[in-house]
Amino acid sequence: MKISHKYRQILSFGFILAMLFLTGIFVDSFLDKYSLRQIMKDLNAIPMQNKLLAVFFMAASYLFLTTYDFLGLRYLGRKLAARKVVLASFLSYGFSNSIGLSVLASGSLRYRYYSSWGLSFPEISRMVVFTSATLWVGILALGGAALTLAPVAEMPLKLHTFINMRIIGALFLTGIAVYYFLLVFFRKPFTLFGQEITLPSPALGLAQITVGVTDWILAGAVLYVLMPDSAPVGFMQFMGIYILAQTIGLISHVPGGAVVFETVILSFFPSASVPSMIGSLLVYRVTYYILPLLTAAIILGITEGARQKEKVLSYAGYLNRIYRAVTPNLISVIVFIVGAYMLFAGATPINPDRFSFVEKMFSLAVVETSHFLASITGMGLIILSGGLRKRIDLAYQLTMALLAAGTIFGLLKGAEIETALFAVAIAAAMLPVRKLFNKRSPFFDEVLTKEWAAAVFAILLVYVWLGFFSYKHVEYRSSLWWTFTFNDQAPRFLRTLVGVFSLMSALLLYKFMQPSKKVRHYEALSPEEIENVVKNNSDTSAYLALLQDKQFFTNDEHSSFIMYGIEGRCFVSMGDPVSAADEDEAAELIIGFRGLAQNHGCKAVFYEVGTQYIPQYIDAGFRIYKIGEEARVPLNNFSLEGSHWSGTRNNLKKMEKENCRFEIIEDTESLLPELKLISDEWLANKNTREKRFSLGSFDVEYIKKMPVAVVFKDDAPVAFANLWAAADMDELSIDLMRYGSAAPKGVMEYLFVKLMLHGKEKGYAYFNLGMAPLSGIDTHSFSPLWNRVASALFNHGERFYNFKGLRSYKDKFNPQWQPKYIAVQSFFDLPSALGSVASLISGGTGGIFGK
Repeated sequence: MKISHKYRQILSFGFILAMLFLTGIFVDSFLDKYSLRQIMKDLNAIPMQNKLLAVFFMAASYLFLTTYDFLGLRYLGRKLAARKVVLASFLSYGFSNSIGLSVLASGSLRYRYYSSWGLSFPEISRMVVFTSATLWVGILALGGAALTLAPVAEMPLKLHTFINMRIIGALFLTGIAVYYFLLVFFRKPFTLFGQEITLPSPALGLAQITVGVTDWILAGAVLYVLMPDSAPVGFMQFMGIYILAQTIGLISHVPGGAVVFETVILSFFPSASVPSMIGSLLVYRVTYYILPLLTAAIILGITEGARQKEKVLSYAGYLNRIYRAVTPNLISVIVFIVGAYMLFAGATPINPDRFSFVEKMFSLAVVETSHFLASITGMGLIILSGGLRKRIDLAYQLTMALLAAGTIFGLLKGAEIETALFAVAIAAAMLPVRKLFNKRSPFFDEVLTKEWAAAVFAILLVYVWLGFFSYKHVEYRSSLWWTFTFNDQAPRFLRTLVGVFSLMSALLLYKFMQPSKKVRHYEALSPEEIENVVKNNSDTSAYLALLQDKQFFTNDEHSSFIMYGIEGRCFVSMGDPVSAADEDEAAELIIGFRGLAQNHGCKAVFYEVGTQYIPQYIDAGFRIYKIGEEARVPLNNFSLEGSHWSGTRNNLKKMEKENCRFEIIEDTESLLPELKLISDEWLANKNTREKRFSLGSFDVEYIKKMPVAVVFKDDAPVAFANLWAAADMDELSIDLMRYGSAAPKGVMEYLFVKLMLHGKEKGYAYFNLGMAPLSGIDTHSFSPLWNRVASALFNHGERFYNFKGLRSYKDKFNPQWQPKYIAVQSFFDLPSALGSVASLISGGTGGIFGK
């Protein structure tokens, strides 16, 4: 029976939840038996030379991991400089080993670098598959040999009654034998799941096995040298346990196999050695996962900073967007982890060996104050990491200050060198990417959301549990609050607990007590300021700002703005931000506009936006839905030659025979009364009323501000259209298109063609014919609900609107079609957003259903 993709996802998610649940029960049962003080004592008892040896094996392992990529390039038949391969490989494994999502993290970083060095996407995909296979053949070969030759004597949970470790080892070795058999006897390419696969040569397969086994031996040696004397085990037996734990950790899909790996390892050892084993596993986790992650983050920051200056890559624009999107999120996660580390350090006992040094060097007041402020600093970093994710400049500045403060407080309270190293490493990684954090958005509006408050609250719960677990042997009484001695650490935790919760309560109170900001109304910009911005803009739709039906959300300099209307509970922006200097300024306006709507208990909507600022809308938390396509006719090569234009040429000749002529009128003052009569007659004949918001209306002051294209018949105007001209000559467009009963048939086609020829003569690049609603929205088996609804309306909604006819009419001019979108805060906001847009355009709810 074939299982659908949806149910496979549910089963996979259920499996991961079950693994986490069982692991949590197992860990809780372990921790309930042991004292954190004993665990910390055993951790500190690990000899320094063993820790240094673990660092050495870690470095050797990550250096040897680069061999995976060298073999992958050999498999592809490609060659690259060794320094490039080492860089890409280390960064990919530094992140994927620690944060999980190996295909996404490792694959995306490999693509980032290898694509810039000439490898195609299919080649990089094949390399990722090849390196993953190398990892697994190493597991099977080494695990099979270890479990077969030196099986583990004890099994967890009495599993030895029905599981034989030699059988598991034999199965692992059988997998290797099958793999090598395929390499020898299946040399021709074959298709699997629709993909063509070419297996590596037998010689390359042997190299895979050798490299994989060597890598896992080095990785296992990192933990082996940290093992306590209370857990004696031979290296071969240890490798069998290690490989089993890593295999289960990889299958669990938990980032870095965290907790899952440790749980499996601990289950193989007697209970007497568990506290010392926990200390060894903590040092291993920091050595093999955290240190490479921090190192990779620093190297990534430095290399990306250098690459940004070069600007020579063929895909620089695309890669730059990936870089701008990924880096702030990555730094946000790392700062969150460092903040949690500092916070949790305030809930656990300080290393007594180091604390004796602190007692001699500093006064009790300094230690008490530093302990309190270090935990507050950790809490602050957790909060600020949300601002870093949104690239807010204030969050960056405060984070750098708190990292410096955390370094000092950590050293003063307990000589925490690790805290200082973490803080310095993160600060160094953030320096080269300073320019990414430049949004001047209101911090509390953007960061202290309900979702982020829930995440911070979850961390606080863990902090409280960890503190009371650490000092569960203490008899809590009221006098503890006022106990100030070097040796009593539980009172410090209690005082810090109050301080941390006071900080969070104050921030939340400030958030909820903030007054709503006032809307910036139309009067905030003078007509001269609006007209100046509009006529210097490259998007002709900015001319809609000249109508008196909009309000404006502007930057401080009044050089760019968002024009919008309010309908129901929606603040609807007409188009993208107008005249934004760059993507960062547009992002500030977008985020600020959403905050403006939120302060009034409303939702923000962006209607008829293009592709330019889609990353900024997504960063601001909007969902994007296609609503149609806009037709732009290229004018550089526009010509009426050829059979396609025969009907158009005949129409032009007919118009000329009927004494029609085309003219651009710059000063329309004297002609306005006649144009008004044409407009009124057109509205009466169409049995409709003036639209607004996304369309112009016949307003005398509006029409006077731009040229008008007029068709005269026998020297009397019979049709007209007002012109929108882009400042940079990129496009020419029209808004109102009106004709009277005296106009001959085909007059609007005549007007359009004459305008296109006029635009070509003047040097304009495009003529904009406007949008065809709901057109160009494809549907297939993976299409979302909106695409299906929109496509159905386009194909079967002729009784409501001439969707197909409008698209077909504009298609005759051979335009280039560009997508147009609506940006809403969630899918469930889409119906109300579309209703509000329709009401704004129609001049009220009644206008939606009437003419």
